[in-house]
Amino acid sequence: MGKKYDVLLLGYYGFGNLGDELLAEAAVSLLREAGVAQSRIAILSSAPADSEERFGVVSFNRWRLGEVTKACSESRTLLLGGGGLFQDSTSLRSCLYYCAVMLIAKVKGLRIWAVGQSVGPLRSKAARAVARLALSLCSYISVRDESSLKMAGELGLSAELTPDLVMSLAPEKNAVKEPLILFNARPGYGDLARKAAARCREAAEANGCEVRGVALAAEDAAEIERLRSLQDVKIRDIITVRNLEEFSAAIKGASGAVGMRLHFLVLCLLAGIPLAGCAYDPKVLGFCMRYNVEVVGEDPIRLGKLNDDTVQSEAAAAVREKFTAGLRGVLGDING
Repeated sequence: MGKKYDVLLLGYYGFGNLGDELLAEAAVSLLREAGVAQSRIAILSSAPADSEERFGVVSFNRWRLGEVTKACSESRTLLLGGGGLFQDSTSLRSCLYYCAVMLIAKVKGLRIWAVGQSVGPLRSKAARAVARLALSLCSYISVRDESSLKMAGELGLSAELTPDLVMSLAPEKNAVKEPLILFNARPGYGDLARKAAARCREAAEANGCEVRGVALAAEDAAEIERLRSLQDVKIRDIITVRNLEEFSAAIKGASGAVGMRLHFLVLCLLAGIPLAGCAYDPKVLGFCMRYNVEVVGEDPIRLGKLNDDTVQSEAAAAVREKFTAGLRGVLGDING
């Protein structure tokens, strides 16, 4: 009996974090470009109704074992569509959850693949063991930073380096510059967040600019407000963005940006905004080094920055090439 879905998407979807929602949007778009019909794509989400409306694909509740099992039973492949799924920065739970879903998929006969992943940090032996077991089930793995590539090698896994999936999206270019600097922060990194705020304040004062806080999740908005209350940076307003269109509207006219979230930095780069990144995680440092983005607290890195006009096209081409190769590796010639 044939399966309903060619690809079942698995990631940190449905939690209200714009970066992860953009990863899902990019994955769905790339699958369609590669020839997978939208009706043949499904997604595991924490907010199934929202994901169905947003992406136009069938969504299953990731927290209900029955729905996860049903989704796997009706799918041909399981795709880990970007993000840092295997890490133990907060606890082992993330590793355990994704490993459990992958084992269910394997039992159901799905071929499993992973694209645009960050692997690590994996500080405990248990986390390393779980990540090794889970990722060893994959037919194809690509990672988005050098640190993850190294970690994959340490786990005995074969992987290749590719840009983040969001690099395949195309936010509106920010052609007109106004005296406005964008600031993004995420919670959990108090001292680093304060350093990022100080760098933003320095840039704003040096250039006579106002500062706008741009949050990719509700928790970002709370952290930016906290930094404003500490007077680390004077912020005119704080905007929480929920999609690419709202992000483009929030950054319109900005002449610079300082931020922590990886996808805030990615979207600002694609929009042509000069920026500095606060490297709270190896994936952010890897991104900054790859695209010659200033790292807060470090000397500017000079590694042959891509021309502004080619950042989008070259990165998007690389994403599409590797993504399609991975898809065909697990699914075969879908047009044949």
